[in-house]
Amino acid sequence: MQNKKNILSGLLIFAILNPLFAISTTQIDTIRNKEAIADTDSAIIEDFVSEAFSELLAKTDFSDVAALRNAIVSKSSSATASGEIMYGPKYLAALQKELADAFTKVNAMTESQRKTVLTINLLILTNDIGKIDISKAALNYLQSPITVIRYWAAKNFANTNVITQLNAGQEADRKNIAEKILNAAQAEQSSDILVIYAQSASGLKDTTGNDILTAIAQKRIDLYISWKVSDEMTEDSILKALVDRTKTDPDSTKVMARYFSSLLSVVIQRYALGQAILDDASKGYLVSIIVQGDKSVPTFVPEWSGNFKRAIDKDVASLLTESDALFGSAAVSGKLPTTIGFDYGKNPDGSAKTIPPTLTKPQAK
Repeated sequence: MQNKKNILSGLLIFAILNPLFAISTTQIDTIRNKEAIADTDSAIIEDFVSEAFSELLAKTDFSDVAALRNAIVSKSSSATASGEIMYGPKYLAALQKELADAFTKVNAMTESQRKTVLTINLLILTNDIGKIDISKAALNYLQSPITVIRYWAAKNFANTNVITQLNAGQEADRKNIAEKILNAAQAEQSSDILVIYAQSASGLKDTTGNDILTAIAQKRIDLYISWKVSDEMTEDSILKALVDRTKTDPDSTKVMARYFSSLLSVVIQRYALGQAILDDASKGYLVSIIVQGDKSVPTFVPEWSGNFKRAIDKDVASLLTESDALFGSAAVSGKLPTTIGFDYGKNPDGSAKTIPPTLTKPQAK
């Protein structure tokens, strides 16, 4: 029985690595290996891309679709530096045309598993190509009702190459895309997708990047305050994105520091106040976030020397004392707000709030 399973597994791997395409790759590979691309080669490039997309849309099995998707991506650049000068633009022009047509055809399909599979693969393809003009197609899917489609649409805008191109491109174009990401982030409930948006925003050279990150951080803070968090490790990525944002846009440091303080503070409070109701896994996640956040504090307070780790090893009371010292309490402003020069808002009398958002102790189960 075990041998049979091994044979079947081997056949499956072979089928994935050696897909049976109806299209031939011989001619396109010949062109890819040329040192110079002739005008007459354009038709071969266009025919290959057109046939590849036609076959992809005809498939029903996810692995078949994925194999064709990978083939389309793998042929998108020349094997030679000199050949790439003409080959790359010609291939991408043909791809963009066929991709637009493919999205139109898939959108016209009735809702089904096949439609979902095709949409996901088209979005993975746009992400893998890593070109902003190609990835713009993903903007139409940022608020899809299907989570996995939203996930891959969002991934396009956390792509390092796409962010670099956005930052080097037209300001109006960058602003438009950033606004659409902001709208999607404000509506998003999936923590995995929020992490992707945070990663996008951290490197985006547009002030809307600040709005995206603060909206995400506030959404997470609100979940902590209401004791509705179930995926604490999300904060590891959000806190890192807030720190990374200060490198992309130093002028955002004061705002990022405020949200970093607020978010890490509620993480610490959840750990300290939730000892009686949290399971060991959640406690472990929270400790991990606190320790990692501890390492990022010197970005804002250079003299900070990892006090949280030592406090956790001692007891909860020590951790809360260190938290008050860094973030602030009702009695005094903390080291971080004082160093950077921010407060947590205003009290009814107009005085500055010196204490970050506060959690109430939950009732024990």
